[in-house]
Amino acid sequence: MKLKPIHYLILALAGGLGMGFAFPFTGGIFPLAFVSFVPLIIMNVQINDWSKGKRFFGRFLYNYLYFLVFNAVTTWWIYYASEGGMYMAVLSNSLLMTLPFFFFGFMTRVLGENKGLLGLLVLWISFEYAHYFWELSWPWLSFGHVFGNHPWIIQWYEYSGVTGGSFWVVMINIMVYMIVRNIKFRGEKWNIQTPILMFIGLGLAIPILSSLIIYNTYEETTDPVELVIVQPNYDAYTEKFIIPLPDQLNTMFELAANELTDSTDLIVCPETAISRRVNEDNLDNEPAIIAIKSFLRAHHNVNMLIGADGYRYFREEKSLASFYSEGARAWIENYNSAFLIDPNRPVQVYHKAKPVLGAEKVPFLGWFPSLKEYSVELGGTSGMIGLGEEPINMVSGDYRFAPLICYESVYGDYVSYFTGRGADILCVITNDGWWQDTPGYKQHRSFSQIRAIENRRSVARSANTGISCAIDQCGEIIEEIGWNQRGAFNVILNRNKEITFFVRYGDVIGRLSMFLTLALFIYAITTFLRTSGFTEKAHLTRK
Repeated sequence: MKLKPIHYLILALAGGLGMGFAFPFTGGIFPLAFVSFVPLIIMNVQINDWSKGKRFFGRFLYNYLYFLVFNAVTTWWIYYASEGGMYMAVLSNSLLMTLPFFFFGFMTRVLGENKGLLGLLVLWISFEYAHYFWELSWPWLSFGHVFGNHPWIIQWYEYSGVTGGSFWVVMINIMVYMIVRNIKFRGEKWNIQTPILMFIGLGLAIPILSSLIIYNTYEETTDPVELVIVQPNYDAYTEKFIIPLPDQLNTMFELAANELTDSTDLIVCPETAISRRVNEDNLDNEPAIIAIKSFLRAHHNVNMLIGADGYRYFREEKSLASFYSEGARAWIENYNSAFLIDPNRPVQVYHKAKPVLGAEKVPFLGWFPSLKEYSVELGGTSGMIGLGEEPINMVSGDYRFAPLICYESVYGDYVSYFTGRGADILCVITNDGWWQDTPGYKQHRSFSQIRAIENRRSVARSANTGISCAIDQCGEIIEEIGWNQRGAFNVILNRNKEITFFVRYGDVIGRLSMFLTLALFIYAITTFLRTSGFTEKAHLTRK
């Protein structure tokens, strides 16, 4: 069977739409993820038969179209925060996602189709793993996140992390492709596809059944912590950075006071709830901190975790985020901060370490300093922020809370560092109002559910608006406040001190895939040189 140009176009569009509709809240039909990669594999294998001149262009065109559709369907909502940012995110991430398929095409031509398919599996996982750690990091669309709204199916993420889900998706797609290839392109009969069909069945059944067993047998150790989670619900564009801060604090005080009891351990307020910059070198004299401590003393000396816009002075440039102030005659660095405020002790401070690309970080700034002026302005700490150097848990009495700020909750590997350092509960403080009422804030919430499973930690999530919620250690939502609602609720979550395999050993699948990708690539290169006669020619030349 030979494909025509219209067939490639249909495969690219259908596959991209299928994977997009599989993603949480842009369809949420997660079974589509197990077949929507198949059209992409078919295209790339067929393109190998094209002439050398057309092959590169065709591979780029159809792969890029597939991922363009996928990225647009899943992340179009970035438009509400920044029109240019949305176009940049969709266009650039689609381009990056095409790269593994150029190597896949090379491996398939040199090593044969079956070894090429193995290469695709580790290539894709290596791409997602590497995408966590470089300047253009954007792990939002890792395939393993597709199950975020269905925690019952991914309880084994406590061993593999989200990369295990990506591995599962790509592996099943490859086996489904083999069935399609054998039937449609090789003319084989269905009755000789039994071994592959059995592998597909087992590949689906074993992870799902094991997850259901864990889901139905997992019991949280009773070790309660009482929290009050606040959602003040200020519009990120028209209210949050305009309404006087004392008025906003009073709103949060009133909401929290209605839910406090004598046994409340912590109040959780959202990212940049202190929306006017405060000097972190002199916090005890900041009016906002004084007001918060006064409120806490009047309410049983309860502690509060709250987000803030902070800054510090330096005598010399500290980082690329620093800027010189003529008035202060000093270098200043702004932060997206989390404060743990105990009315009777110094404020504990943590700085966000995983900035939002474009809004809080400009990539490759070390190479191109002039790019600094192109950061997207969204108010608050947007622009360029100084970054935290390491994960720091907040200590409140006998408890340790991980203060995860917004985008940091997307990074499973980073979150596990807090748990490895003794975090009893994960606290996510965020401001999801930039994206309006779209799939964006819902997807963001689903990632917190995954982090709960990977770490086996309860999650307290406070959003300025969006979804503030409490999540148990199986990733299920206990209680929540929805979009555009102002409120607070009291919830009891259980602590956990057990360390999961994922927390202890990290992303084993990702690291192993990187090693196998390198080994396969070296194998493909040496095979290519040997079969092309290059080594023989070089030997004759030396003679």
